[in-house]
Amino acid sequence: MKSYNTVYYLLTVLLIMGGFASMAQNSYGLTIISAVCMAFGLIFFVQFIQALGANEPNRTEQAVEFFVLFILAIIFTLRTLQIYFPFIEWIFVAAAVILALNYLTRLRHWFRLISLKNKALAVLILMAYLSIVLFCIAMIEITFKPRIARWTGGLAMILVFVFLLSGLFKRHFMVDGESKSVFSFIAGFRDRLYLLLSLFIIFSLYFGLSGAGILPKLYSNKFPQAYFELVNNAETGKEKPVNGGGFKYQEFKKNYDQFVERNLKKD
Repeated sequence: MKSYNTVYYLLTVLLIMGGFASMAQNSYGLTIISAVCMAFGLIFFVQFIQALGANEPNRTEQAVEFFVLFILAIIFTLRTLQIYFPFIEWIFVAAAVILALNYLTRLRHWFRLISLKNKALAVLILMAYLSIVLFCIAMIEITFKPRIARWTGGLAMILVFVFLLSGLFKRHFMVDGESKSVFSFIAGFRDRLYLLLSLFIIFSLYFGLSGAGILPKLYSNKFPQAYFELVNNAETGKEKPVNGGGFKYQEFKKNYDQFVERNLKKD
């Protein structure tokens, strides 16, 4: 597990580096992001296979988590490569729903167990897991109600902030005669909570700051910048679906691909 945590850390650092490189209008930045998403997907798939063969009481729960994270990582990889296929949004939503239910189940289990021993610690654990559930709900809402997703994501960020601040000020909790920090207790649960918190915070900060114009958008030389502006308008709810239920960026991409194909034939 520790070896995987090291890989998670390195990939997260590469993701941040790729994001800054892309915002600086370097075309290789999005390539780095795509490679990182693909690497996450491969690691989750390997862990999914390992979880299936593990002799642990919660192996089914872990296997479901790894498989869903594998699906989400592949979808993010396809999105960074501008590859779309029918029903990809519904697959994304289904994966996010399953992940939310997975962590909601863990939330109920650990809160009930810990609250019998230390209520203050149980409340902090509740905040941590509830923030993951809210982030998953925000991912679902992005597909249907982008404006509401901002509020859900904002509430999740508040819970994360309170959790981290409280955990830093209250360093020790006594449970079964053993004193540990809330961070140590959660680390012993053997799930991906800290990884997901880190990734969700990165994504939330990017979307929030770029939407406010503080950070530039991610750059790609595959399509004109106007295409990504249309995508951003659709994702943030600034644009409503046109006739047929699609968005302008989808029509733009279709016409742009036809334009490129016609010119390649001429050459």
